[in-house]
Amino acid sequence: MRRTILLVASLLLILTGCAQQSQLSGTDTATGKNAGTHKRKPILFSGLRSQHHKSRGDDIWPIIEDGLTFAHEVPDHRVERYINWYSGNESYFNRTLARADKYMPYVVEKLQENDMPMELALLPFIESAYNPFAYSHSHASGLWQFIPDTGREMGLKQDWWYEGRRDIIDSTDAAIRYLKILNTMFDGDWLLTLAAYNGGPGTISRAMEANRARGKPTDFWSLSLREETRAYVPQLIALSKVLSDPEAHDIDRRSIPAKPGFTVIEVKDQIDLSQAAKLANISAEEIYHLNPGFSRWVTPPEGPYRLLLPSQRVDGFLDRLAAAPRNSWRPGGEYVVKSGDTLGRIAANHQISLHDLTQLNQLKSTHLQVGQVLRIPGSSAAVSELALNVGANKGTGDNALYRVKAGDSLWSIARNHNIKLDQLLAWSNLKQGAVIAPGQQLRVQGGTLNASAKGNAQVNYQVKRGDSLYDIARRFKVEIKDILAWNGMEMRQMIQPGQSLTLYPGH
Repeated sequence: MRRTILLVASLLLILTGCAQQSQLSGTDTATGKNAGTHKRKPILFSGLRSQHHKSRGDDIWPIIEDGLTFAHEVPDHRVERYINWYSGNESYFNRTLARADKYMPYVVEKLQENDMPMELALLPFIESAYNPFAYSHSHASGLWQFIPDTGREMGLKQDWWYEGRRDIIDSTDAAIRYLKILNTMFDGDWLLTLAAYNGGPGTISRAMEANRARGKPTDFWSLSLREETRAYVPQLIALSKVLSDPEAHDIDRRSIPAKPGFTVIEVKDQIDLSQAAKLANISAEEIYHLNPGFSRWVTPPEGPYRLLLPSQRVDGFLDRLAAAPRNSWRPGGEYVVKSGDTLGRIAANHQISLHDLTQLNQLKSTHLQVGQVLRIPGSSAAVSELALNVGANKGTGDNALYRVKAGDSLWSIARNHNIKLDQLLAWSNLKQGAVIAPGQQLRVQGGTLNASAKGNAQVNYQVKRGDSLYDIARRFKVEIKDILAWNGMEMRQMIQPGQSLTLYPGH
């Protein structure tokens, strides 16, 4: 979805009120329990509950095949060009299914709980290629690509500490609520529901009214819509047809576990992610990919305090956590006040708000003494290991962070790094008019990073009618060969309107 959505007020109040209250109070949306109450026993997912699966075993695909409802009602000729694009596209499925392996079992479980079509489990393929760190040119973020306004309308908290649009649990719950709202608005028609998810319910309603006024049908196929939305629905249907019959379409559909590979646990206080990773005996990268909503390598002061950990690591983590002193949960950094320091400059240099720094250190005034020790949230060691707020992988370029120099301005930094000012502000969690200080670190790249992209911002670009690889490469100032490499394509492959391309501008 890439436009601000105006929802029907009554439906929104009914379906999102509880979720908003849950977010603000730190309640675990997976359990309904207060996240501040520590339990020795982890909260475990109970697994999938399909009542009509074929032979589930350890593979999720029979469950998805049995849960498809509307895709196979659409004749193949309606979606033929997208089926042709997916068929035999081994490199695309290798990449996306490898990412889906981590998150898709949870999505399927939640869809089953809500008795929703299994085609929707494939929606994150279209939206984000199952990448929770995906960030679009329209500022949509996460698996489900919520834009900021729609995310807030659906109760997703977005602040300096936490980005609910990236959180696996919260964003999936919000997406399901939103899809339910849209499906109610469009009288149970899932094709119109999906079109509204992409183009906005107001746009679809107006197109339907225009057709009624002309005496035309109001089904999805009959509406006059922008190219992206017209392509969006058949693209999902084609994906479901190909994945439900992989042999016929010459793809190797890798097995995905039927149950989530992670467990949601609760801790009773803030915990630093790098410390949690050590206690769980996993890498910092792994814990961050399971907990992408935490922007500061530490759970927020007011929750949620839950963590997602690999299920096989939970018992050892809980044992070591119980033995660890509480003050070691948030090792963070320490800063010794020097002559000339001000609280505001210290906060700016460490990318923390003045309010949060004051609250964390229980300061009653802004007056500081030389030699005074201040606690800084987050682990500087972990920050060095991964570029936090942008989901970096190993191979991140050295230029993902920029240290402010005397005479710098936000405008000049954005210009020098070939990025937009609003991108610089968003990636560094700054507001318009923010004051920067020499020595302060700013993030000059966003999106999901990989070795080939060398730390540049990921953009998910929807191909439009008339586009060519040459046009797209010129527009985003990248090379055609890089577009091909990033998307696992060959030069002879044709691009189609509505097709999603992953780009890294500035590479």
